[in-house]
Amino acid sequence: MKDTFVVILCLIVGAASLIGAAMQMDGIHTAREEMGLVATTSLENAPPSLAFATVAMGAFRGLVVNILWIRADNLKQEGKFFDAKQLAEWITTLQPRFAAVWDFHAWNMAYNISVAIPNTQPEERWRWVRNGYELLRDRAIPLNPNSIILYRSLAWIFQHKIGDISDDVHRYYKKELAVSMRSLLGEQPDNAFFDRLAAAPKTLEAALTDPTVASFIEALQQADPAFADRAKLVDQYLSLRQMPARFSKEAFAVIDDWRDSEALEAFDLFARAAKLRSEWKFDIDFMIRLNKQYGPVDIDDPEKTYPLRWDHPGTHAMYWGAMGLEVAGRPEQYRVDEKNTDRIIFHSLQMLFRRGRVVLYEEPEQGTAVFLLPDMQMFDVCNRFWQEIIEKYEEFEGGNPKAVRGGHKNFLENALVMFYQSGHTRKAAQIYRQLQTQHEFDDTGYVRTEYKVPMMTFIRNRLREELQSIGIHDATEFIISTLREGYFRYALYEDDDAAGRENMAREVFEMYQEEMGRQDQERVGLPSLDRLRYGAFLMFMEDPAYPETMRINLLGRIRLERPDLFERLQQQESQLFEELQQRQQQQQPLR
Repeated sequence: MKDTFVVILCLIVGAASLIGAAMQMDGIHTAREEMGLVATTSLENAPPSLAFATVAMGAFRGLVVNILWIRADNLKQEGKFFDAKQLAEWITTLQPRFAAVWDFHAWNMAYNISVAIPNTQPEERWRWVRNGYELLRDRAIPLNPNSIILYRSLAWIFQHKIGDISDDVHRYYKKELAVSMRSLLGEQPDNAFFDRLAAAPKTLEAALTDPTVASFIEALQQADPAFADRAKLVDQYLSLRQMPARFSKEAFAVIDDWRDSEALEAFDLFARAAKLRSEWKFDIDFMIRLNKQYGPVDIDDPEKTYPLRWDHPGTHAMYWGAMGLEVAGRPEQYRVDEKNTDRIIFHSLQMLFRRGRVVLYEEPEQGTAVFLLPDMQMFDVCNRFWQEIIEKYEEFEGGNPKAVRGGHKNFLENALVMFYQSGHTRKAAQIYRQLQTQHEFDDTGYVRTEYKVPMMTFIRNRLREELQSIGIHDATEFIISTLREGYFRYALYEDDDAAGRENMAREVFEMYQEEMGRQDQERVGLPSLDRLRYGAFLMFMEDPAYPETMRINLLGRIRLERPDLFERLQQQESQLFEELQQRQQQQQPLR
C-alpha cells in the first residue's frame, strides 16, 4: 500500500513537472528569438565544411563552441588577435547562428588586427578593415538575416572605423572607399542614373539578349582573350574602363569604336549594377528609396533633391542601419539593438551634414589627398529626421526627451552660423525662425530671451560670448584659422564659402577690437587684419597637409583673380622683412 502511494505520488509530481516545463516553452522560445538563437532559414546552400560540421558533431557542437569561445575571448584579452581570429573562424563554422561570434570576429579584424599593423602600411590596415565588414556583409548576414546586431555592427564599422578620425590612416580608408564607389557611380550621379541602374538586366544572359550588346561583347572577346571567361566578364570590362593599360590596344579600340552607342551604354549600366549587387551587396531599389528619403535638398529650391553621396562611409552606414531596421526591426518592441541601429542612421545624417563632401585632390607624385567638407544641402533632411527622433522618443519613452531637444537646439544654432558664414542669409533666417518657434522655452518653461533679438544681433552676441572667454592669443588663432580655411576653400573654387570665412574673420576682428581694445588698445589690441591675413596665408602655404600643387594653384589664382589681395600680401611681406631687419640691427652688439 505504501509502495503504491509512493508510485502514485511520483507520477503526480512527474506529470506536474512536465506540465510546468511545457508551460515554460513559450517563454524559452521567446528568449531564444530575442537572443538570435533561432534558425529561421535552412542551411541548404551552406559551404561543405559548414554542412559537415553541423551534422558530424551533433549535440557536442555546443560544448565545443563554449570551450572555443572562452579560449578566443582569453586570447583577445592577451592581445593575441591573430590566434583569436582562427578560433573565431572555427566557431562561426560550428555555430553559424551565433551572431555574437560573427560580431566578435569582424570587430577583431577591423579594429584589433588592423591597428596591430604599422601605420606606414595603410594598404594592409585597409585590407583587414575590409575583411571585417565583408565578413559581416557577405557571410554573417546571409546566414542570420534577422539578427539586427549584425547590421548595426556592419554600419558601425563604416561610420566609426572608416568615417571617423580615430585611426591614424583614416584618410586612406576614405580614399579607397570613395575611389571604389566613384568607379561605379561617378562623382555626382543624378536620380535618373539610379533609375537606369535599377532597370538594368539582373543577369549576363538577360543583358546578352540584346543583339547589339551581344555583338559588342563578341567584338571585345575577339580583341582580347581576357574577356573569354563569362564568369569574369563584368570584372574585366570594368577594369578595362578604369585601367586600359592592363589590356591589349585592340580591346580599348573596341571601346572607341562603340563609344556613344546604345549597346555600350546598356552593357556599361549592366556591369555597374551587377558589381553593386554582387560585390557590395546593394539592393539598388533600396538605394533609390534612401535617396528619396534622405537625399540632399537644394538650398534655394526645396523641391529639388539629389542622391546621397555613396562615396562617403556615412551613407554606407546609413544603408546597412536602415536595412537592419527594415529586415530585422520590431517597431512595436523598440529593443536596445534597434535603438542603437536607429542612432547610427541619425549620426550618419549628422556626419553627412558636417563633413559629407569627399574631395579627392590628385597629386602627381604624392598620390591622392582626401578632404571632407560640409554638405549643407543635407541640413533639411537632417533637421527633419531629428524632429522625427524627438517624436519617436516621446512615443516610446514618454515625457519630454530633454537631451534630444537640447541637441536639436545646438544643431540649429551651429547650422545658423554655418549658413550665415557661407553667405546663405535667407536660409539662416529660416533656421532662426525655427529656433524662435520650436525652442522658445527652455527646460524649465521660461522664455529664451536670446531669441528675441534680430538674427544678426543673435549671431554677434554668440560670437561676443565666445570672445569674452578667450585672450588675445586665442582670438588671433581663431581669426588666422578662419582665414586659412578661407584660403583652402578658395583653392577648391568654393568661392562663396571662402568669402564667408573672410567676412567672419573680419567681424570677429572688429568685435574683439571693439570689446577689448577699449580698455587698452596698445596692450590687448590684435595685429592688423592685413597682418593676420598674411599670417594665415603663410600657414596655408607652408602646411604639408595640403598638396603642393593646391598651394601653388592658390597663389596663381590670387595673383590673377584677386590682384588687390595679392598686393596686400606683398606689402605685408615687405613690411615684415623690414621689421626683421630693424630688429636684427638693434640686436647687433656695439663695437
